[in-house]
Amino acid sequence: MHQLERRLAARDTERRPYDFDWGLEHLDPSPPPARDPARALFQWARDVVEAPARFYVDPGAPPFVEECGDDRVRFPSAVRMPHASANWASLRLFTSQQPTQRAMLVLPQWNADAESHVGLCRMLAERGITAARLTLPYHEERSPHDSIRADMAVSANIGRTLRVSQQAVSDVRRARAWLEQRGHDRIGIVGTSLGSCIGFLALAQEPAFKVGVLHHVSSYFGDVVWRGISTRHVRAELQAHCSQAAVRRFWAPISPIHFVGQVTKQTHTLLLTGRYDLTFPYDLSQRFHRAFRQYGLPHQVVVVPWGHYTSGVFPFNAITVRRVLRYLDQYL
Repeated sequence: MHQLERRLAARDTERRPYDFDWGLEHLDPSPPPARDPARALFQWARDVVEAPARFYVDPGAPPFVEECGDDRVRFPSAVRMPHASANWASLRLFTSQQPTQRAMLVLPQWNADAESHVGLCRMLAERGITAARLTLPYHEERSPHDSIRADMAVSANIGRTLRVSQQAVSDVRRARAWLEQRGHDRIGIVGTSLGSCIGFLALAQEPAFKVGVLHHVSSYFGDVVWRGISTRHVRAELQAHCSQAAVRRFWAPISPIHFVGQVTKQTHTLLLTGRYDLTFPYDLSQRFHRAFRQYGLPHQVVVVPWGHYTSGVFPFNAITVRRVLRYLDQYL
């Protein structure tokens, strides 16, 4: 299975490394001026973890929503990036033919293309659940370079990576508020890989979500980047300037492990983990599982005998979808 994981990962030859940068100008709230960027980031990250509401500000419902045709809508993001294209959150809607109060926000993986998770969205709609597929920042039409990859979303620019995740979480919460305005009062999240990380961070900050389905989960954002086979090009830029322990501390505000205690006990969560995952190493996933048990949160852990890339290959993808639908039938 590990050989297959490496072979599938090696098919992507377009990875673009960005130079290391502290990226302090991207941080909001801004850290105080400092001669030592690393020290400033350490303190800033600790402050955010202790008081996350200053970083994960509730954006409320979007001020307006534009219809773009083909069942697509977009709205302005409450968190702004330097690239204009990233600042419009985009939803593709898959509406059930029957009236429904149930809806799921679908967050695909890092570097997803326009068809990623569309099959799942259609199955949700057929099951009487409206599916709203969110395009993550710097993906697809939100990319400033018309690139099929979203390397700006996770890169060796420390501050920009933090800001992108902050924007994505804000977009998820704004999309949830819009779905609620449309009459959906039972709303959940299903996220994969990076979408799982963003989905959980939103779940932790937004108690109104009824259910979370997290496909590939991990504890520390920095450790995944440092150890995962999908981000070796990012680590190559980081390791000349930072240690693994430092990167873990810098990216603490976007590491799910720090926010498990904020999830309400009214939210049911499915944690899907690949036993042979080389992108989200299994021991990091286990640490996340233990945190859910520690806080006594309603959840189910499913450990499957495959990995990250192989989860998108038949029949593994079909088995995963069946488990997801079964969970939603029970809890949404």
